[in-house]
This record gives sequence, structure tokens and C-alpha cells, in this order.
Amino acid sequence: MEQDRTIFDKDTFLDLTVNMIPLFIMAFFFVLFLPMVYGPFGWDSTYSLLQIGLILVPFGLLAILTYFSAVAIEGDANETEAREAAEADAEAEAAAEAETVDEEADAEADTADPDADADVKTETVDEE
Repeated sequence: MEQDRTIFDKDTFLDLTVNMIPLFIMAFFFVLFLPMVYGPFGWDSTYSLLQIGLILVPFGLLAILTYFSAVAIEGDANETEAREAAEADAEAEAAAEAETVDEEADAEADTADPDADADVKTETVDEE
């Protein structure tokens, strides 16, 4: 079985859309605010860095959170698939074992001693 090495498959990407929309919004505001730092109001290091920091710090933290969420979601999906495969293998093995036991019981019944059955019948006839 070939394993998929990507973290962001289709299902994971859909689950993480909740985090990606705010990332796009923050990136938009960063692009919008960046020209204003050097624009008509000039550069004031305190306020300009505060303005950029208030966009970039949450952006970075949300990006990290999104990555770890993707890893957790994908890991849970892989774990669930592995558990289901193990359960299916166990059921198939149990069914094969039960079939083998049934075949052995049928084989023993077919190879039973016919004289033993005759002795039992004679004993019951003698007792009457």
C-alpha cells in the first residue's frame, strides 16, 4: 500500500480552511498597511513597529497552529485507518480459523469408527 507523504490532503485542507481564511485576511492587511508605514505620515518607529507587529505576530502564531492542526488531523486519520485495517484483519483471521475448525470437525465425523456405532446399536438391542 502506497502512503501519501503530504500533510495537506483534500480533507485536511477543508478542515483547516477555518484557520486559512484569517491568515489571508491578515496577509491582506499587512500588504495594505506596509505602504502606510513609509507613506504620508512618515516613519515613527514605535507606532510603525507596533502596527506591523500586531499583524505579523498573530499571523505567525496562527500559521504555526494551523500546521500543528494539520499534523494532528492527518495523524488521527492515519491512526483510524490503521485501526480499521487491523480490525478487518482480525475478523478475517477469526473467520478463517472458525472455518478450519468446522472442516476438522466434519473430517473427524466422517472418519469415525463404524464398528463403534454397531457396538452401540447391539448393546441397546441386548438391553431390551
